[in-house]
Amino acid sequence: MNAKRPKIPLEKLEKSTFERVISFLSMLIFLGSLAFLALVWGDIPDRVPAHFNFSGEVTRHGSQWELLILPIIGLVIYLSMHLLEKYPHMHNYPIEITESNAEEAYKISRSMLGMLKNTILVIFSFIMINASVIALGWGDGVASLILPLVFLGTGLPIIIAIVKLVKLSLRDGT
Repeated sequence: MNAKRPKIPLEKLEKSTFERVISFLSMLIFLGSLAFLALVWGDIPDRVPAHFNFSGEVTRHGSQWELLILPIIGLVIYLSMHLLEKYPHMHNYPIEITESNAEEAYKISRSMLGMLKNTILVIFSFIMINASVIALGWGDGVASLILPLVFLGTGLPIIIAIVKLVKLSLRDGT
């Protein structure tokens, strides 16, 4: 169980420069989307797109206040995953975690969570901006790109992490 897994100090699991840049850029996009919403808030009509189907067509409209739910949910998920990143010994793994592979496995899992939390923050920002653009009548938006972005943005980091962990297990003989 998780209790028997080795605990590695966070300093040894430090983020790479690439991971720091991705985190910075995702937070910049998130803050930029909030600034955008603040700038256009007075021009947004009372009814805004609130749900899209698989084709990207609007299937439900809601109050303009629903636009605030998106960044709130994105931020809550981001902060929850940020906290979870700090406890990689508690994550679920498709391999057995041993003293010899723990540090590398924890880095892989922490990195995957980092990519997921940043992707989710950007996706929620993107959905909010897309709904705002449509509500303002500035165009049809790009809602049809959201679903592929969700699948690629969340699926790819998971697949990459699983492949790395399996390779680690095969190399380690566990």
